[in-house]
Amino acid sequence: MTICSTCPHACSLAEGALGACRSRRCIDGVVAPEGYGRITSLALDPIEKKPIAHWKQGSTVLSLGSYGCNMHCPFCQNASIAQVDATGVPWREVTPEEVVHAACGLRDRGCVGVAYTYNEPLVTWEFLRDTAALAHEAGLVNVLVSNGFASEQVVEQIAPFVDAANIDLKCFTAEGYRKLSGDLGTVKRTIELLAALPTCHLEVTTLVVPGLSDDAEQIEEMAQWLASLDPAIPYHLTRFFPQHRMSDVPPTPIATLHELASVAERHLHTVLLGNV
Repeated sequence: MTICSTCPHACSLAEGALGACRSRRCIDGVVAPEGYGRITSLALDPIEKKPIAHWKQGSTVLSLGSYGCNMHCPFCQNASIAQVDATGVPWREVTPEEVVHAACGLRDRGCVGVAYTYNEPLVTWEFLRDTAALAHEAGLVNVLVSNGFASEQVVEQIAPFVDAANIDLKCFTAEGYRKLSGDLGTVKRTIELLAALPTCHLEVTTLVVPGLSDDAEQIEEMAQWLASLDPAIPYHLTRFFPQHRMSDVPPTPIATLHELASVAERHLHTVLLGNV
């Protein structure tokens, strides 16, 4: 058995076995990123769609995603790629050089860099690292959109190449994260590491899910903690819509988002509402 060190799941894998993320496999006694360079989604997006609201406004980024995720949220917005393995979605293989070349070719459309997004990019962090290094050499920026559920060693490996990040803070209780197959302490540590980097612009998002993250007291705790790192961190509260295994749950009331925003604004300079 071989232990994967990418995230706290620490999957113990027999030869040929896939990890919980469905993107890393034990091959010849080594846990390898099977999803390396396997792209399921590619689009030129406004940077505000990531969402990065207060950095390089009006620019675009070449957004790419693969398959797999090490969390299993019942409300996953991208379940068709994030909650499957290589057999569950069409993909094509690209190299870091091809990604950077494509992004450079889009400069006339306002493209300033590459965004690693859609599924969980840190399950194949090696591809992010290799592509991001080349992007910097080409004068491009790198944007990370992640659940933040990765080992500290992985975050430290990719941090020098990340110019902007939006990290999901899905709730603020250990029990809530356990239900999502994640760990609150790990995600908080990722946010702390990125917030401390002078070279990284950081924003944080909470999808306001009924019964998980729509409690005013919990949102106040989140906002207080973020403010202890930096009250200038832009904080996004995003409206939930029925998805995946929560297709029978009604959307978050808009009034709830406004109420929670007023709570968060007691501590943070910038609170933004999404999907309203």
